[in-house]
Amino acid sequence: MTNSIQPKRTNLYSKIVGFFLVLTIGAIFVVIHFALAKVTISLENQSQEKSNSVLVELKSEESDELSPDIILGKIIETEFEAEASIDSQKENVPSKYAAGYVTIYNNYSQNQILVKTTRLLTPDNKLFRISERVEIPIGASVEVWAQADEEGEKFVTGATTFTIPGLWEGLQDKIYAESKTGMLLQSTPQYAVSQADLDQLQTDIKTKVEVEALEKINALVPETLAIKPEQLSLKFENISSSQVGDNSPKANLKQKILAYGLIFNQEDLLKIAQEKFKKQLEGNADSLTKFNDTPLSYKILEMDLENDTAVLEVTLSATVSSQASEVNVSKEKIVGLDENGIGEYLKSLGIDNFEIKFFPAWIKKAPKFTDHIIIE
Repeated sequence: MTNSIQPKRTNLYSKIVGFFLVLTIGAIFVVIHFALAKVTISLENQSQEKSNSVLVELKSEESDELSPDIILGKIIETEFEAEASIDSQKENVPSKYAAGYVTIYNNYSQNQILVKTTRLLTPDNKLFRISERVEIPIGASVEVWAQADEEGEKFVTGATTFTIPGLWEGLQDKIYAESKTGMLLQSTPQYAVSQADLDQLQTDIKTKVEVEALEKINALVPETLAIKPEQLSLKFENISSSQVGDNSPKANLKQKILAYGLIFNQEDLLKIAQEKFKKQLEGNADSLTKFNDTPLSYKILEMDLENDTAVLEVTLSATVSSQASEVNVSKEKIVGLDENGIGEYLKSLGIDNFEIKFFPAWIKKAPKFTDHIIIE
């Protein structure tokens, strides 16, 4: 009886020992897992294209102020006149007044100006008035619309001539008007100068004078200092202009053009602008890799003619390298994430180049202890 109990006790002790041995091994494994488990995330520098603008001041080449941030040069100016005209909008309005186009001739030795509503008189004393101001050069003629002074068919006439009673009598045979088609009861053309017409005139003049201004300024400097459109500044002063609402078949604009050319060394401007661009990167997580090979782009922001100074805005394009390790990566947000989860999180921070390594090899998720998450 005693011999049969002993083996059973031995088997029980063996099971107990085996159980605790398994627990011990498991505990050791857990300890090793938490002690050694880690994830190492290697972040590589990120390259990107970056455009930025810097301001560069231009001062007279005779200035006593010398600075590596200032470009020396000079401002050349010239002035000239330009004009443009376009058809204004036309609408034919039924009228009870006899009217028609007349041609006014000037056979006198001076130019002649006739104001709007100037009177025209037929040989049988029918009175008409012109619809707009006209200027007739010496030996030339101008066509203008004229309308009867009163309503009614009695003003209808065939082809005829007109004297201009407002002129001195000795001029009336030299400056006169003529209708080749007669004055009839017909729709009166109504014209209206619009703001859009005036805006188009300004655009037309600007387009035309940019080329002329460049030619005039470049004629004043050596070929090596010839300016480009970016170095040109234009100011416009009205000499005469149609007004919005004018009843005139043409919208006209005449202006004085003040053109200013900035003369400076293009290479000096590029060098100063690049140095300022580099200074803007200092203190950031970005470092300059290279300036891109693009044409120099700049525009004139300000100009002080009295002091012969100007401010240029220069736009540069460069490739910069961002220090990804300095990006604010939160280890707490990585805890428990697998490789795909970590990758998505890094990409959300703008980090595209990285490497993720788990240790030991069976680890598939980031440890729960942040000090076991290594970012380098």
